[in-house]
Amino acid sequence: MNLRRLIATLLLTAALTAQAQTRHQMLVDEKTNSVVEITGVFSFVPPSGCAPVRVKAINNTTGDIAVTVRTTSEANNSYGNDHQLESSFTLTAAAGKTTERELMVPLCASVGGGGYSSPQLRLEVQAGGRTERFSDSVGGYGGLPFVAFSTALAGKSIGDINGATTGTSGKSYSYGRENFAALFNAADLSADWRGCSGLDVLAITSDEWTTLQPAVKSAVLQWVKLGGTLHLHSKAGAPDLAALGIVTQGATGHRYGGDVFLLGNGRVCDPVWNGSELEAAGVASIFSNRSRVSPHCEVRRHEYALSLKERNPGNAANPSGDPTPLIGALGEKSFAAWQVGLILFVFGIVVGPVNLFYFAGKGRRHRLFFTTPVISLAAAALLLLVIFFQDGTGGKGHRASLVYLDSTENAAFIHQMQVARTGVLFGGTFEVADPAVVNMAVLPDSRWTRLKGGDDTRSSYRSYSSRSEAQRYSVQEKSHSGDYFQSRTEQGQFVDSVQSTRSRIELKPGSNPPVITSTIGATLDRVCHVDAAGKCWASPGPVTTGAEVTLAEVSSEDFTAWRSEATAMLHEDLRETLQAHEAKSFFYATSTDAAAGMVETLDSIAWESSTVFLYGPLK
Repeated sequence: MNLRRLIATLLLTAALTAQAQTRHQMLVDEKTNSVVEITGVFSFVPPSGCAPVRVKAINNTTGDIAVTVRTTSEANNSYGNDHQLESSFTLTAAAGKTTERELMVPLCASVGGGGYSSPQLRLEVQAGGRTERFSDSVGGYGGLPFVAFSTALAGKSIGDINGATTGTSGKSYSYGRENFAALFNAADLSADWRGCSGLDVLAITSDEWTTLQPAVKSAVLQWVKLGGTLHLHSKAGAPDLAALGIVTQGATGHRYGGDVFLLGNGRVCDPVWNGSELEAAGVASIFSNRSRVSPHCEVRRHEYALSLKERNPGNAANPSGDPTPLIGALGEKSFAAWQVGLILFVFGIVVGPVNLFYFAGKGRRHRLFFTTPVISLAAAALLLLVIFFQDGTGGKGHRASLVYLDSTENAAFIHQMQVARTGVLFGGTFEVADPAVVNMAVLPDSRWTRLKGGDDTRSSYRSYSSRSEAQRYSVQEKSHSGDYFQSRTEQGQFVDSVQSTRSRIELKPGSNPPVITSTIGATLDRVCHVDAAGKCWASPGPVTTGAEVTLAEVSSEDFTAWRSEATAMLHEDLRETLQAHEAKSFFYATSTDAAAGMVETLDSIAWESSTVFLYGPLK
């Protein structure tokens, strides 16, 4: 009987493992049974960020085998070609050995406007002279957050959860995605924060959390500090968050059967768990469209978060066409149609009557074979010349970043947003210094935007082009190319990055009033501090690197007003996050120096303003 139970348990474990992963296998050599296995961490590919994919090459031959994995991520573009992001990876499988490598596959984020095909991740694997192609489905549904549940929470109920939450139970067909949630095995989580970058919520049990490797725990918490939400389900009487190694910044409310705590830009929730798998009805009541989930607490991926547009009052799920202050700083650019019209008018006269009756008059009609191309080339050159002098080269833009500076981890967690208007570009490739996730942002529709959001793609009556042009991107390691930056275009990006740094603001022990020293390699315009007693302090002026500055006490009203003004250039959901941030023993600072916390992208863009808001523990 015990043997039967053991076999049943092993079979059940194997079934759950297969359900919680996407797995493909390619036979490279039949004689030696050499294979390449491709395994995804989540049962569905995340709808943005990166997909953690593991490659396992079992080489039983006597020679090395080169393995190349090419990926193409697709996102819907209504009634047109889909947006695509391509990348490739190579590794060498040594003879007689098993080689494993984890890939962070960049994904093309969906920015709204569902099409008639489901987004997917296509993989092409080449090894030993053979080629195999695979495809994986992309998760995400409507305006819901993309949630990943561990197998202990939803190993068998995930299908019911997806059906109940999306309202698609029993439907025989549908266009687009219907799976708002994915499964994962806790042991498969990545030790790279980008492995969670495509999630809105990661749900795991406290028992599973304790079994994770320290590097994996660190990566998950780094993702939270960037803005993710961790749901840590615990049984009654289980150790609290601090005992589990998660030091938060205070509770902000009670929700989902547990308290919600701030951690950097993100949140940790500790709902009480009865030890059984989650029920579909309970999950649906939290995450479905019918629930009243505060979106800035849960959803970062969907259109309002990938859009540099303000939300409609009373409708947090949908953005309006109102630009953010960042776009307002960029201003509007008029379309000088009269210049182009004048050139075309003159061209029509010259290439027509003048060409026909003067340059190639009667008896000289054969000259039309020469004069017409010359006139056309001259007109084209004149148009290019006008565009060149009108728009110039390179571009200009504005950017803002929210930086959580954690001195205990020696890391800066940067969430950056930027907008730029370009002239003539001679290249759009850029590299980032540290691993980062770059997502395109949807801007308010204009003549200069080529990436349209869901609202724009469904509005054929708009004065501008209602369809988004299919965008093509390419990412190779830290290099980004393609349509991130295009000539004569307005575009925006969101950039997430974790940078190792020893920069910090230090508090002189025992000082009263507080005395601080900044080791940040940039001048800070102002530094404020909320001490352990809740008193607010502020620097009398700018704080330079290495200088000791004595803070002066200010009222909480003055501090709140300053913080609202200092964060005005940030995205709306980030402003709301900071308004809810009432942690004590914290510092808050601003700087207009990019060295304080910016990720550099395209060199030819002249950033007319760089606004950095920094905050973090100060003890």
